Amino acid sequence: MPRRASPDALALVVGQRIRALREEVGLTQEQLAYTSELGSKGHLSNLEKGLAVPNVGTLRSLANRLGVLLADLVNDPGDGDRAKLIELTRSLSPGAIRKLVKELSAAKKK
Repeated sequence: MPRRASPDALALVVGQRIRALREEVGLTQEQLAYTSELGSKGHLSNLEKGLAVPNVGTLRSLANRLGVLLADLVNDPGDGDRAKLIELTRSLSPGAIRKLVKELSAAKKK
């Protein structure tokens, strides 16, 4: 997809999220671009600036390399309690997540 002249609002939110997750795992743009099948540091830079709108395949590749779910790339923790909950689960152990799912499932049945 061609580079935009000005940032797309939603693409910018996703791009900032990609940047934050990339920095969280200690990768440079170059490292992420070339180890995620993206293959272009410039394209990743444009994505992070909201100047390019990522497709699902690109997001999947980036998520895989960052070790996160695809949903983590499009989740904006500032978007309310549900988004905050999704973000908080990223740091939980698999056992804690299973317990939380069980509790939430039980609460839903009530």
